[in-house]
Amino acid sequence: MDRRSHYLEVAVQLFLEHGFNGVSMDHLVATAGGSKATLYRYFDSKEKLFEAMIADISQRTAPPGTPDDLAALDLETGLRNIGRATAAAALSERVIVLLRLALGEFARFPSLATTLFNHGPAMSYDRLNRFIAAKQAAGEVVVADTQIASEQFLAGIVGHQQMRMALGVGAPSPADIEKRIDAAIAAFIATYRAR
Repeated sequence: MDRRSHYLEVAVQLFLEHGFNGVSMDHLVATAGGSKATLYRYFDSKEKLFEAMIADISQRTAPPGTPDDLAALDLETGLRNIGRATAAAALSERVIVLLRLALGEFARFPSLATTLFNHGPAMSYDRLNRFIAAKQAAGEVVVADTQIASEQFLAGIVGHQQMRMALGVGAPSPADIEKRIDAAIAAFIATYRAR
């Protein structure tokens, strides 16, 4: 593991244990090792560190290939790829930790929640919106509001499950996730496929 990734891993654990406000950059260096100069070469503030954690995860939410590759897939396969990639990231332990942190620190650091949204759900919605727009341009679907369609699709896969995980009620099994992806695809196609 490279030094940057090591700092991110240690920071997640420290934030989980002590909250965002309870961790200083000095504390991170003392726990992770290295020097403050090295840490600041990667992240010049705790906010930038948090943003980097989210950015690393958001890269994992992207389905394989480029947006053009995704648009070339049939409707069901494209939706399945997007659903699986989004579920893998949104239902990961790291995202749950960051979600709890952003919500818990909202009164003092509202920018954490904004960063989490902009680098997480907003990017997932954008990818799905572009896929839907490509399928609409190809005459495969008729969607009046792509944002609502995207929110319905992704919420059907991760919404309730992410809330359960964040509240410590339990995590879905891979089979549970796949059932939700199947149901979300079926609902999307039944609602929006061009007749």
